[in-house]
Amino acid sequence: MFSQESIAYLKKALKERKVSRAPLDLQLLPTTRCNARCFFCPIYAVSEAGKEKYAPRWQAPAEDFNLGIFDRLVEDLWRLGGLKRIHITGGEPLLYSHIIPMLFLLRINFPQAEIALVTNGILLKDYARALAELGLDRISVSVNAGTRESFSRQMKVSEEKFDQLWKGIRTLAKYRKTQKPFISLTAVLNQANYQEVEELYSLASDSGADALTFLSLMDFPFPGEPEREFVLSQEEFQVFLRGLEKLQAQAEKSGVYLGFTGTDQHLGKLRSGDIYKRIPCYAGYVFAMVWPDGSVRACCNCEEVLGKLTEQGFYELWTGERAQRIRERMFQINQLGAPELCDCQECSYLYENQKFYELLKDE
Repeated sequence: MFSQESIAYLKKALKERKVSRAPLDLQLLPTTRCNARCFFCPIYAVSEAGKEKYAPRWQAPAEDFNLGIFDRLVEDLWRLGGLKRIHITGGEPLLYSHIIPMLFLLRINFPQAEIALVTNGILLKDYARALAELGLDRISVSVNAGTRESFSRQMKVSEEKFDQLWKGIRTLAKYRKTQKPFISLTAVLNQANYQEVEELYSLASDSGADALTFLSLMDFPFPGEPEREFVLSQEEFQVFLRGLEKLQAQAEKSGVYLGFTGTDQHLGKLRSGDIYKRIPCYAGYVFAMVWPDGSVRACCNCEEVLGKLTEQGFYELWTGERAQRIRERMFQINQLGAPELCDCQECSYLYENQKFYELLKDE
C-alpha cells in the first residue's frame, strides 16, 4: 500500500492530474443486508431527517451485488492494474450467497493485493474452513463486547449469538495453516464496552486471535442531530485508558496486539480535527468504494457518486471527467474546506491520507 512504487505512481498522477491505474485501495460492499442492528451503526444511530439531508446512501434498500457486474468490475480493475488493498465489508458480507466465489475471483486475479474481510462473526463458524483456505490476508471480526449481555445490547441480537461468534473465531484459528489470515478483532469504543477491556482481551487471547483493537466511535455530529447517548464522558474514557494500559505488558508478552486507534483528545470519538486545513485528501487517486447497487464513490464518507456500474464500466468511470472533477475537489480540501455532503470530520482514511502526505514530502 505504501511501497516506493505506489508513492512514485501517486506522485506522477498528482503531477499530471490524472490517473492511469486502479485505486490503490478498494472498499467493496457485496450486500447492505445485515443480521445485526448495532446501535452505533449509522442506519440506526442517525435520524431519518439526518440521513435524508446528509447521508441518503444509508436510506438505500437492502441489496446484493450482481455477480455479472462484479465480473466486469474485476476485469476493469485487472486491466487498470495497481490495486494494492481490497476491503470486503457491508452490511454483513457472509450473508451474500456468492461471497466465496467473489473472494476466490479476487484472490486469483490480484495475487499481490492485500485482501481483508470485515464481518460481525455471527456466521463465521459456517464459513471458517473455506475462508481459511482462500488465502485471505486478514479477517477482521467486529466483536464489540466482552460479555453476552453487552453483546446483545450493542448488536440487538440474542445472547446466544455471542457464543456463536467466539466459536467461529476459534474455528477459524484452528483451520488456518499459517499465520494467514491474520485474525483481527475490533471493538467500537462506547459506553457499553469501555469497562470490558480485560474480558475482551481474555477472549481474544483464548480464541487464537492475533490482535484486539478498540476503534474510535463515529457519532455523526450532523447539524440538528442529538448527542449520542453511547459517547463516553471524560471520566469514562480515562477508565478505558487505564484498563488498556493495565494489560499492555501482558498482551505484548503473549504476542496479541492490543491497542486503540484514536487519540486522547476526542474522548474516543473519531475526529480529524484541523488536519485537512494542512494536508490534501487523496480520495479519487488512492481510494474508491463500490456499493451493491453499482454506485462508485471516491470515499466511504461522501455522497457524491462517480457513476454506476449498471450504466458504465469501472474503467470509464474511474478515468472519466466526472471522477477527475471529484478528485480535484477532494485534493483541494485544505483550501476550500470539506465538500458538500462529505463527513470529513469523521474521516475513515485519516491515517492513510496522513501517511501518503508524509511519504510524498520525503520524495
